[in-house]
Amino acid sequence: MISRDFIEKVKIGLIVATIAALIFSYVLAVLKKNAKKNKIASEWLKQTPLFSIGKFKFNAFQSSLAAFFFLAIAGTYNYAGYSHLTEGTSLDEYDLMHYYISAKYFDELGYYNLLPAIVNADYESGRHCASSTKGYLHQGPDDYVKKPISFALTLSEKVKSRFTPKRWKQFVHDTMYLQRVSRPMGCKLWRQLLWDHGFNGTPTWVFIARPLAQNTPVESLRFIVSLDILWLAAALFAIGWAFGPRTAAFSWIFLTICYSVRWPTAGWAMLRYDWISATIIGLSMLKKEKYTASGAFFAYATLMRYFPGIWLFAIAAKGIHALVTNKEAPLTQFWKRIPMKYYKMAMGFFVVITILLTASISRDGIEAHRQSLENIASHVQPHNLSSRRMGMVIAAVYRGELDLKWISDEKKAMVASIETQMRVLSLVMILLLGLFISRLKDWEAVGLGFMPFFWLTTSSYYYYVVLLSGVVIHAKAIHKKWHLFGIIMLFLVQLSMNTLEHVMPGMRYPNISIACVLLTIHSAGVLIFLGHNWWTTRPSALAAKSKSEAIATKKTARKPSKK
Repeated sequence: MISRDFIEKVKIGLIVATIAALIFSYVLAVLKKNAKKNKIASEWLKQTPLFSIGKFKFNAFQSSLAAFFFLAIAGTYNYAGYSHLTEGTSLDEYDLMHYYISAKYFDELGYYNLLPAIVNADYESGRHCASSTKGYLHQGPDDYVKKPISFALTLSEKVKSRFTPKRWKQFVHDTMYLQRVSRPMGCKLWRQLLWDHGFNGTPTWVFIARPLAQNTPVESLRFIVSLDILWLAAALFAIGWAFGPRTAAFSWIFLTICYSVRWPTAGWAMLRYDWISATIIGLSMLKKEKYTASGAFFAYATLMRYFPGIWLFAIAAKGIHALVTNKEAPLTQFWKRIPMKYYKMAMGFFVVITILLTASISRDGIEAHRQSLENIASHVQPHNLSSRRMGMVIAAVYRGELDLKWISDEKKAMVASIETQMRVLSLVMILLLGLFISRLKDWEAVGLGFMPFFWLTTSSYYYYVVLLSGVVIHAKAIHKKWHLFGIIMLFLVQLSMNTLEHVMPGMRYPNISIACVLLTIHSAGVLIFLGHNWWTTRPSALAAKSKSEAIATKKTARKPSKK
C-alpha cells in the first residue's frame, strides 16, 4: 500500500501540471480563434500531428485533450490510493456515525439527541477510552454547551424513552459496530466525535436518506456509500455532454486534487456529494438551455444543503435587469419583460421544492424544519467557528500567522467585531456582481455562484468542492483572459492547501486562512474584469466606439493612394 505522504506529493505535482495544461489550453484556444481568419494556419493546426501512436496521429487539439484525460486518470488512480477503490471495504465510520445513524434513527434522535444517545450506548457497552473522554459538546435549541459525560448519562431515561426497546437495542448495536468493529476508533478520534458540532443534514435530506439507511444493515454499507461515486460520475457525464470533453477533463482533474474531497472521501460516506452533483447537473442543463430541468436540479441541491440556492442569485439578477431595461412591454405588463426561459426555470425549481417539502413535512412535521434552521444558525455563530471554516471574513482577520494551529478565541472575537461591516461589504459586492453579470451568458453567471457563497458564509472547508462550478465555466471559455485568471486562481487555491498540508501537517488555521486570501483575490480580480467589460460594452461606450471607427474609415477612404 502506498503511503499517504507519497499520494500528497503526487497530488501537488498533478496540480502544477494542470496549471501548465491550463495555460497551454489558453494558447491553443487563442490560436484557434485567430486561425479562423487564416485558412493556412487553420489547416496546419488540424492536419499537423504532434505525435503518433501506431497508425493514429494526433494534432495539437487532440494531443492536449489526450494529455488532460491522462492527468484525470492519473489523479483518479492517485486519489484511489486512500479511497474505497484500493482498500475495498473502507468506510468513514466517523461520518457515518453522524449521517447514517442520524438518518436511520431520526424519529428518535432529531437534531439534539445524537451525542447523548451515543454516550449512553457507549456506557452500556463498557466505556470506550473512559480515562481520556471527560466531556462532550451538548446541543440544544439555542446553542452548544460544554458538558461532562456524566450530564449525558443523567439524560439516559429521557433519551431511551424515545426508542422502543427493540430500536434501542438496534441503535446500540449499530453505533458500537461503527465505533469498535468496522474499524475501531482511536481515543483521539472518539474525543473529536464527542466535541463535533454534529449532524446538520436537512429534513429533506433525511427524507431521501432514511429509507436507504433503514433498509441497509450496518454490516452492509458498501452500496449506499458508493452512491456518491455514481452521483459524481453523473455530474462529470453531464459536464461532458453540455460543455465538452475538455471542460469535463479539467473538472475530473479538479475532483481528484481538490482539498475539500480529502474528507469525507468520496465513496466512504453516505450521500455527502449528492448536492454538488445536482448543482453541476443543473448548471449543465442550463448550458443546454433546458431551463425547467435546470431549476429542478437546483431545487434538489437547495433542499439537501440550503446554500446551493445562492447560485440562483444570478438568474434573479438577470431577471431584474430585464425588468428594468426591456422596454418592449409596458410597465402595466411588466411580467412580459422577463424572458420566458426564467419562468420555466422557476417552474422547475418550485415544483420540485413543493413536492419534496410537502413530502418531508408530511413525514416529520414542520418542527423538524424549524429545528434544522436553528441548527444551522447555531453553527455559523462566530463563537462556534472552527479552523475548518472558510469565508471572506476569515481572510479579513488573518494576519499572516503560521504558528497558530487552530483558530483562537481572539480570532473569533475579531470575526464577531467586524461581522456587520463584512455583511455590508458583501452586499455591495453582490450588487456589483448582479450588475456586471447582466451581459454574461446564463450559465456563466450562475457558475459564479460560489463567489457570493464565499462572501456571505463561513462554511466548512469540505463544502468548497463547490468551486467546481467555477472550474466548469472558466474551463469552457478559457480563451477569455478573465476565465483563464479565474481557473488558475482556483487551482492555485488547491496547490496552496495541499502543499501547506504536506509541509505543515495539521496546521489547519494558516492553511484555511491563506486559501481564503487567495479566494478573495480571485473574487476581486473577477469583479475587476467583469466591471471593465461591463463599462466598455455599455450602450454609450459602444456608440462612441462605432462613431470613432466610422470616422476613421471615412478618413481612410478619402486619403489619396500613392502610385
